[in-house]
Amino acid sequence: MRRAAEHSTPKPPEYFTFVNDHVLDALPPDAARFLEVGCGEGRLGEEIKRCRPHTTVHGIELDERAIGEAAKRLDRVFRADVSQPLPTLDAPYDCVICADILEHLVDPWEALRRLVSVLGPQGHVVASIPNIRFYKVLRDLVLRGRFTYRDSGILDSTHLRFFTLREMRGLFCDAGLEVESVRPRLRGGNLTLQILDRVLGGRLEPFRAAQYTLVGRRTQRLPEQVLT
Repeated sequence: MRRAAEHSTPKPPEYFTFVNDHVLDALPPDAARFLEVGCGEGRLGEEIKRCRPHTTVHGIELDERAIGEAAKRLDRVFRADVSQPLPTLDAPYDCVICADILEHLVDPWEALRRLVSVLGPQGHVVASIPNIRFYKVLRDLVLRGRFTYRDSGILDSTHLRFFTLREMRGLFCDAGLEVESVRPRLRGGNLTLQILDRVLGGRLEPFRAAQYTLVGRRTQRLPEQVLT
């Protein structure tokens, strides 16, 4: 994961080198201009450019050391905090990537609205967001009375906001995005849980998904309340 805002807890260098393969696989096939928010050292953008040689990838990052590394891999890197008004970017973009970023922000709703504004008319946002309904979080909370922050994962100590899939959809809708696809990142559980999920036709997915990757397309309609 990579951060988009300054935090009191420093992150190790490897924090900025992670490539989320679920995000990579979810990118719109026809997108040619990308903006990655919280690009870290630019490893994801580098992989995009390797797989799609004729694409342009820009990044937004705050960490000075990471920016220096990202500048070697991406076409352009902006030092900016997406919690604040955006600087002048080389918009429009076909796709804005928010890989493990929105949960770190005080106001991800407003930040996402700003990011949607730099998309082209049919542009997309691809975001990966941790799922607070993950069974291990609920188990520790309900059975053990624990909600213990950690150095990484769903309860990363730098996470400021927590989402279920329903709230993720609402986040996208509020920003003027129509959700086109949702991909869960399942983290097994024991064999009994997996078998039970199969028997129930996948109804336990909300508890087995540690994270969701959502793809949303910019729309011209007004945001509306998400009921399901």
